[in-house]
Amino acid sequence: MSEPTREDPQLPEEGAAPAPVAARANGAAAPPAGNGSLGASAPQRHLGEGGLNLKPSGRVHVSASAAAASGPGSAQAATEDPVFSCRDVNVYYGGKQALKNVTIDVGRRQVLAMIGPSGCGKSTFLRCLNRMNDTIPGARVTGSITLDGSDIHDARRDVVQLRARVGMVFQKPNPFPKSIYDNVAYGPRIHGLARSRAHLDDIVCTSLTRAGLWEEVKDRLGTPGTALSGGQQQRLCIARTLAVQPEVILMDEPCSALDPVATARIEDLIDELRESYAIVIVTHSMQQAARVSQRTAYFHLGELIEVGDTDRVFTNPRHRLTEDYITGRFG
Repeated sequence: MSEPTREDPQLPEEGAAPAPVAARANGAAAPPAGNGSLGASAPQRHLGEGGLNLKPSGRVHVSASAAAASGPGSAQAATEDPVFSCRDVNVYYGGKQALKNVTIDVGRRQVLAMIGPSGCGKSTFLRCLNRMNDTIPGARVTGSITLDGSDIHDARRDVVQLRARVGMVFQKPNPFPKSIYDNVAYGPRIHGLARSRAHLDDIVCTSLTRAGLWEEVKDRLGTPGTALSGGQQQRLCIARTLAVQPEVILMDEPCSALDPVATARIEDLIDELRESYAIVIVTHSMQQAARVSQRTAYFHLGELIEVGDTDRVFTNPRHRLTEDYITGRFG
């Protein structure tokens, strides 16, 4: 995040209503806050190229150790009727503890953005949600993670089916060395979701349409997916994920390898998809987190320091570590 270029008014005192974030670096005020999050309307979501420029508030913040002792973000960690409910999750890679007592819920039909410095545990936690850590030798996960109330680590759980319900979009686009059509059709074929070729055609068309790619590729479905541009490849991977009808979509820095135009397309797509899916995104971009998410979680050295509504976290952070990261003092 870039260094602040000017001073904004101080953050409100604890308990006061959050002040609106500046919409542009030139000082234009943001639209009046509604009753929703930053994702409620397009003008309010886009916080401008100047970045989030918060002046230290002078408030007494809760220290990291105190936050951990009391369950950081405990008041905001839970949501009503969550799709994922995680309690006291710890992750160990051999003798090293990478994640410490993380308690958080993932709400339905909303985007949860996870932010924090590199190596703070964001991607590690993301991989917990579809048991990708199982593929890492020496990795061990403790605590409780439930999907729709069912323990994902239950011995009777089919991990293949779990990963169909909880899709993953990786940092670097990874289309299969197959045609565009076969990339999207791969999941429905192995999971037996298509009753006929006509049904499979419909799944492919619908998935590509939802990923915003159909109009660009409908006349060349037989060409290799690897021949597409970077942004198109990432949308193809999203279409491949949608084709198996997931409940949750995990995204690990999905725009880090893309140019600004492709990034904007992916962000608009995320905003559309949240109407039907729960989405968890890891990002290093504060502006992106503010634009696309309804809730934001801040991680630091393997601990969940703070979680809450995105507008509140960015305008009135409750912990000094969160404020220091958001304002660019470290990270």
